[in-house]
Amino acid sequence: MTKILVIEDEERLRENIAQILEFGDYEVQMAENGLVGVELARQHQPDLIVCDIMMRELDGFDVLKQVRNDPDTANVPFIFLTAKADRDSMRYGMELGADDYVTKPFTTDELLKAVSSRLKRHTDIRKEAEQQLEQARQQLARMVAHELRTPLVSINAVLEIITRQLDYLGPEQMQELLGTLGSGSKRLNRVVEQMVLLTQLESGVLSQEAVAQSGMTMPIWEALLPTANLARRIASKNPNVDIHIEEHDRETLVRCSPAAFKQAIAELIANAITFSPDGGAIRIVQWVADGAIWISIEDQGPGMTPEQIEQAVRGFQQVNRESHEQQGMGVGLALARRILEAHGGRLEIQSAPGSGTQVYVGLPIAG
Repeated sequence: MTKILVIEDEERLRENIAQILEFGDYEVQMAENGLVGVELARQHQPDLIVCDIMMRELDGFDVLKQVRNDPDTANVPFIFLTAKADRDSMRYGMELGADDYVTKPFTTDELLKAVSSRLKRHTDIRKEAEQQLEQARQQLARMVAHELRTPLVSINAVLEIITRQLDYLGPEQMQELLGTLGSGSKRLNRVVEQMVLLTQLESGVLSQEAVAQSGMTMPIWEALLPTANLARRIASKNPNVDIHIEEHDRETLVRCSPAAFKQAIAELIANAITFSPDGGAIRIVQWVADGAIWISIEDQGPGMTPEQIEQAVRGFQQVNRESHEQQGMGVGLALARRILEAHGGRLEIQSAPGSGTQVYVGLPIAG
């Protein structure tokens, strides 16, 4: 049965609302003030909340703020009961996340229709989210399968050729086959490393707490230096693009999980390499400002729109795949952001079509 929490400090009206909702076949819980209401919402997680605005101790606006700030109740539909129907109050409530208003005095039909409408809308949104999640799961399964099988096919094919025709292969043919073998191995290795790091993030093995407890403190240059070479190895093309590194505060200390941190920065640089034009260059600058370590990675690629940036950092999606031949699962930027967040850092992207892309990494200085 659908659970509805009614928060109303006027006892007679509270009981009247409860009777109306019970008549509509809803299970009702009642709270005599905002403080009790917030606690009941946390304990029982209702399917919908009906709340008065003008209450002592904690008014309806503050109740809504606390409900929306709690992950367990953040998405619960919320209807205000109010005698204040002025535009400013309604706009303020909507900005806080209210779903609807019912103005006092109201009829039984008005209240039941408002409740039914909000519950239906919430159900529709949840179904749509579930469908999108299922589509994402299927896409991920297809993408992972493709990225694992494709290099394996080339590796197995090369091994079969070498095994059967070893005595007949010349040096040039052998070199070509070994190149194909190495390319497939490199591609497969990147996918495996990405999946390992994603698993560590999901399981909590890689987190801010884990980095604080088990991470290493090292100069930023020591953590940054190997990333350019790693990026060249994992980039899907343009491995010889020029990379210029400028270190202004190279001895500044950072606490990190070295392998994960290097992979995160390498993913960002590899992305810049992949989208750089022939003869292009990448500029990497490291400095200290405002009590943080900053790293910028700037390329001369095609750039992205705000919508494409959002798509890229969401993960398992590739920007302009139809116009740029790409490998991988489209997880590089999303993975880098999550790893950096696990280090207490953040990732910012500035870009515009035709103007290249600038990626900024901010990290706390190790004490």
